[in-house]
Amino acid sequence: MSRQPETPTRGGDDCVKSSILGDLRQRRILSILADQSTPTPVRELGVRLAARETGIAPSEIPESEYQSVRTDLEHRCLLKLESVGWLERYPEGIVATEPFPTETAKLSLPDVRDPEAIHWDQISVLLGCPRRQEVVSLLADQQHRITVNELAGELRNRNHSSRTTYSQADKGSLVTLHHVDLPKLAAVELLSYDAEEKTITRTPRLVSVVNLVGLDNG
Repeated sequence: MSRQPETPTRGGDDCVKSSILGDLRQRRILSILADQSTPTPVRELGVRLAARETGIAPSEIPESEYQSVRTDLEHRCLLKLESVGWLERYPEGIVATEPFPTETAKLSLPDVRDPEAIHWDQISVLLGCPRRQEVVSLLADQQHRITVNELAGELRNRNHSSRTTYSQADKGSLVTLHHVDLPKLAAVELLSYDAEEKTITRTPRLVSVVNLVGLDNG
């Protein structure tokens, strides 16, 4: 089969790769392509994707359903996958590159051939965000409730800071933890966060995820 020269692949950064792997539709696309030994036409990919998402047999997918998927497929999904070099286009169709990514941002990930695998929702909030990975790693060792200030202090110690007073950067970190990171981690049940008391308690799921993705919690 011959390459289509006008669409070369380009290397992508970890943030883009992480956003892809945190996207269920993108994981489903990679999973579908992984099962194909020959290039897959865009229409066939769109029909298979619509079937996966609706539970309808591919032969019974309405044209309107396919067109809805096709728009996102062509204008977002495939462009992102191509930008990081995870697929190649040929005149006959699309091929996913091998080997599939199983590690990104220092995390060991589930196989993308299993896009519905347990813990993908939790892992997706860690991908591309080293700060959240540090938070989860630190909390894995905390058997009791801690405060946001205590967590921020542990993060500062881990980053080898010898300062004993808070700087503007520390205050900014506290704000980000309180308003962004901790609520996101709580939303996927990695921790319980009392925003009024500003206290954090890890969940059993957090420990499972740390062990699954290989975060250093020692």
